[in-house]
Amino acid sequence: MIKRFRLYLFAAVLIAVFPFIIPNDFFLHLGQDIAILAIGAIGLNILLGFSGQLSLGQTGFFALGAYGSAVLATRMGWPLPLSFAAGLAVASLAGLALGLVALRTRTHYLAMVTLAFGYIVAIVAQRAVEVTGGAMGLVGVPQLNFGNVRQGAQFFFWTVAGTLLLVQMVSDYIAQSGVGRTLHAIKESESFALTVGINAPVWRAGTFVFSAFTAGLAGCFFAHQSGYVGSDAFGFDRSVSLLIAVVIGGLGRSSGALLGSIIVVLLNQLTAGLYEVAFYIFGSILLSVMLFFPAGAAGALSAAARLWQRPSPAPAAAGAGPSLDLPPGNVAPGQALLVLEGVTKSYAGVVAVNDVSFTVRAGTVHALIGPNGAGKSTLINVVSGLYAADSGSLRFAGTDIAELPANRRARLGITRTFQNLQLIGTQTVVENVMLGLPQPTGPLRGFFDWLAGGAAEAAQRTRALALLRFLGIEQFADSMPGDLSYGHRKLCELARALAQSPRLMLLDEPIAGLNEGEVKEIITVIAKLRQAGVTVLLVEHNMPFVMSVSDTVTVLDYGRKIGEGRPEEIRGNPEVIAAYLGKDEA
Repeated sequence: MIKRFRLYLFAAVLIAVFPFIIPNDFFLHLGQDIAILAIGAIGLNILLGFSGQLSLGQTGFFALGAYGSAVLATRMGWPLPLSFAAGLAVASLAGLALGLVALRTRTHYLAMVTLAFGYIVAIVAQRAVEVTGGAMGLVGVPQLNFGNVRQGAQFFFWTVAGTLLLVQMVSDYIAQSGVGRTLHAIKESESFALTVGINAPVWRAGTFVFSAFTAGLAGCFFAHQSGYVGSDAFGFDRSVSLLIAVVIGGLGRSSGALLGSIIVVLLNQLTAGLYEVAFYIFGSILLSVMLFFPAGAAGALSAAARLWQRPSPAPAAAGAGPSLDLPPGNVAPGQALLVLEGVTKSYAGVVAVNDVSFTVRAGTVHALIGPNGAGKSTLINVVSGLYAADSGSLRFAGTDIAELPANRRARLGITRTFQNLQLIGTQTVVENVMLGLPQPTGPLRGFFDWLAGGAAEAAQRTRALALLRFLGIEQFADSMPGDLSYGHRKLCELARALAQSPRLMLLDEPIAGLNEGEVKEIITVIAKLRQAGVTVLLVEHNMPFVMSVSDTVTVLDYGRKIGEGRPEEIRGNPEVIAAYLGKDEA
């Protein structure tokens, strides 16, 4: 905390004394340009680097903020605080509208939609001459000088640079908190995000609004910097400048947008006399960064800093793990917890699950088995909410969940692991586990908690480490998932599921790819889950494993239920044997 405050205090002092230590106003205006570009670039970095949404139309939000404030201040005589607020509102509302569109589009389709938006705003700015002044622009826009023309450039610099410091603090908070982890989860696997209780559509739209807000804020400052706003300032090249700043600085890194903005503004000055080849120069630099320095300037600085740091000692090997300390459910052991009646799911006419009914009782381990293609994983996806059933009913703890989305079901206590591991590769092992923990505060309270030292974040990390210790993999807490063996990645995903305080845990092939020792560990974990009152519904092909851990076994074949009972009953069921071996062999 002290280090963080010292850094921000140093930045504030530097902003305060900068106008007095520079040789002339040229450098003061250069600082203003860097701050304006950086404010807009930070929003784009959060949008693209954290949530994975590519926008090529940020200049549209920039223009809406600029014109929204400039027109009201110039033609309507509004005071600057009100015109600023109006400009920000216009840009943010446009971001909300486009964010709702973004929920239905991805990747290059979203890029094309936002590109079209930017062009539309630019065309309207050129042709709505009565309002915007068109190519001739608005002249006499009130400058942000607080009534002091002589020292107006200093006051403007202090205001825009101070605002940049606040926006950078928000960016740092996002990068170092659960907000950033949430956005990374949505970026890498929306299915995973939904199953840990994240309302991905709301987060995606909210991130879009934030990026529009910062672009509009940069536009407002731009409009009141020199007293003139022309439509030529809002071409596609401004969106490109924002994108280049983010990539050169370090995509997805908190300080990347600021570093990239400094580089871009300085390069613009150095290439001012080379206008005809400036785009070639920027293109070459961008290509070089993407090929040789994919982490950007921020990544290069981080790598250099690590060379001077002593490696921290490895954590001690895990000892005896703590208890799970899971909250009790409201369904007594042995009573119906999950009830499926007549559930059917088909794909393009192929019936994957056909009129399946069964009951999972609280405090038991219920196995779902069957040959390949029997519909087991499809049924797990229907229960978790990733797929919607075509017909039938699903009740969990007496609540009808058939219409609930996956994130709502996760909050009710339905958690899962995946047949194909769903771990966030850009987050450490402990951060992956922390994704399963409920956020103790909202984003605003979380920001102030982070400023005060991050007590809530520290408590979450402690809980996540306890879960890793419970599974015997605490020593890998600060490793990346890709550096772990397959078995340890399985345990990491299981720890993340435990972090959600499950009442019903769905395990999709939990021992696939594990060695004999790791299988024994999973058996021990499942036994502890049962003791803690967690109900388990598992899908697995390993019959000895299934028969050793299960209380009840349900058998599917071609989407139909063909048997159900205790393991010893299933062993001798002729129809089950025929499904696995074929009628002749049976």
